[in-house]
Amino acid sequence: MDNKRTFLRYLVRARVLLGRRAEVELASAAAAFLPFLLGLAVTAGLLVPVLIRLRALVAEARSEKAAAGQQVAALRRSQAQLEEDLRFLTQFLKDYPRLARELYSGLGERQIPGVLLSIVQRSLDPQQAVVLVRRSDSRGDRGRSPRLVVAAAYPEGAAVKVGTEVPLDAGEIGFAAESQLVVSRQDLQSETAPARFKPGPALAGMPQPDVIAPLVFDQETLGVILVQKARKAGDPKAALRLVAQTGAQVLHAAAQVGHFRSTAEMDGLTRVFNQKHMEQALNEVVYRAACAAYDQRPASQAHPLSVFLFDVDGFADYAGTNGRLASERLLQELASLVREAVRKQDVFGRFGGEAFLLVLPHTGAAQALAAAEKIRGLVANHPFPFAAGQPLGHVSVSGGVASYPQHGSDAAGILRAAQEALQLAKQAGRDRVLQARAGVPLGAETARA
Repeated sequence: MDNKRTFLRYLVRARVLLGRRAEVELASAAAAFLPFLLGLAVTAGLLVPVLIRLRALVAEARSEKAAAGQQVAALRRSQAQLEEDLRFLTQFLKDYPRLARELYSGLGERQIPGVLLSIVQRSLDPQQAVVLVRRSDSRGDRGRSPRLVVAAAYPEGAAVKVGTEVPLDAGEIGFAAESQLVVSRQDLQSETAPARFKPGPALAGMPQPDVIAPLVFDQETLGVILVQKARKAGDPKAALRLVAQTGAQVLHAAAQVGHFRSTAEMDGLTRVFNQKHMEQALNEVVYRAACAAYDQRPASQAHPLSVFLFDVDGFADYAGTNGRLASERLLQELASLVREAVRKQDVFGRFGGEAFLLVLPHTGAAQALAAAEKIRGLVANHPFPFAAGQPLGHVSVSGGVASYPQHGSDAAGILRAAQEALQLAKQAGRDRVLQARAGVPLGAETARA
């Protein structure tokens, strides 16, 4: 019994000793692993940010790759567009010498807009195109802002009508005209462009053109070209810039030629046509009337024409009494008065000294006599300076009317007949108009009187 108890006591002590030993060994093991665990924790704390950063870098790299792909695609599209523009401009430059020859073929100012429009149409194949030119200032336009007028439009019969006017200094067209730059729709829709527009009406029928190209010569805007929806691939701005530059040069040259021609044909004092031009104009009108009469044959269908030759009564006395400046002023005022009274198709000019000639196309003898009498009345009732000092108490004219073919078969014959009638009007008391008599030779009626 005692041995059993002793055995149990040793057994319990052995268990206690073994437990303490296990605890010591476990504590020793834990103490040995503690630095490792601490190092693992520290390492994990350092690696997590690195892993997060690596993940962000991978995402950023993928994004950059996608962006680079988009840039490459955009560059390829841009390259394709540049190649297309290059092909278009190369072809345009090949055709340009022929187009320039059309413009430099001695065209008049009124013909140039139509040729410019034709060039734009063939070069760009636009859905719509318009050429506007600067309107010439006239006496009635004083104080009015400068304007552009539609001189040619494509297609014919479109919403834009020839003759439509727009301000030169307002709206999108005015912006391009004043800046003197070729602008596209993208340029006009930029952030800064609208702030520079002066409010004004758009062109009726074409409110938002895709490209506006001003015609500029020597810093002066002579007109603009508008294009809507060019159907040919390429850069329309570059082509229009070249067309506009050439068109401006041709317009300026035509205007200069017209000015020189007008100066050569105009009387320096009165600013109406001179005698040389009047003789040429009368010959041309008689020739056309003779051709029309020959083609139509029946006399009832012939195109008549008449002339009114007149001069100022007592002009030498007026000049001697009032002086040279007053006499010149009289001729200027009389010429202006008659010029405003005649029709657009009539041709009026000075015919030497104080004499004037009015050519009346498509006008018979009776109509011409009525027109001449109207002019005589206008002069008689006009308050010219020093008019009261004239023998009749007012400035007056005497004249003769002659018609084709009744009074002459050519220009010289018609003028002789009108001169004869003028002399008879002077002899009859002045301040009157007489019609020429058919078949009466020059001087015969005077001798009879």
